[in-house]
Amino acid sequence: MYRGRYVVGVLISLVQITVLYYIWRAIMSGGQRHAGYDWPQMQTYLLLSFLLTLVLSFGTEERVSASIRDGSVSLELLKPVHYMTLRVTELIAALFVELLSVGLCLALFVSTVLPAVPPETGSRFLLVLSFLLAVALKATIAITTGVLCFWTTNVLGLIACRQALALMLSGAMFPLQMLPDWLHTVAYALPFQSFFNTPTMIYFGRVGTADAAGLVALQGAWLIALAGMTALLLNRGFRRLDSYGG
Repeated sequence: MYRGRYVVGVLISLVQITVLYYIWRAIMSGGQRHAGYDWPQMQTYLLLSFLLTLVLSFGTEERVSASIRDGSVSLELLKPVHYMTLRVTELIAALFVELLSVGLCLALFVSTVLPAVPPETGSRFLLVLSFLLAVALKATIAITTGVLCFWTTNVLGLIACRQALALMLSGAMFPLQMLPDWLHTVAYALPFQSFFNTPTMIYFGRVGTADAAGLVALQGAWLIALAGMTALLLNRGFRRLDSYGG
């Protein structure tokens, strides 16, 4: 069941990137540029979107919220492992599997359909660090969404809302520079842009080394803030937990 679910998730992501590919190909026909991107760069932009959208897509929120709803979280708390350590190790294990499958898909796309533009940044170290922080931020937000199930009987609406906001305000569907000024300001004030817009800006060399370091530092600050909020929610949520039976 889990293998089938993951394969279906990969296929859905492939359909999404295919649709976006043809939409952007039509928009940028005739050599047009949008938000400072030409067509070869936009193809690479779509590949990066596919990579960061598919990674950690195996249902973190569903797993956390399901354990709260059915009470199995009480058994997890009895184990000699901290709850967050358990969640993080699960995420890391899933990440290795997903990176393998995503890597194969990307290699297939780059060699056949979408040739990738190489990184244009002046600091490869900041680029790699930014991508790692982006994955960590995405995982933290997913865990936080699942933990909110302590205060609701159905987390599916929250998950759908989080996914919609993440797609629109992270830049995964289109560059944030294309948003209206007021929405552009809102997007930059939220953590979602840190797990896609920031690494892509560094990848395409849209910011200098000093500005890139500042953006990476902002990612780290968001990660610390969100991790602290998750720990606080867990502490409050465990106080609400009642478990009956053996």
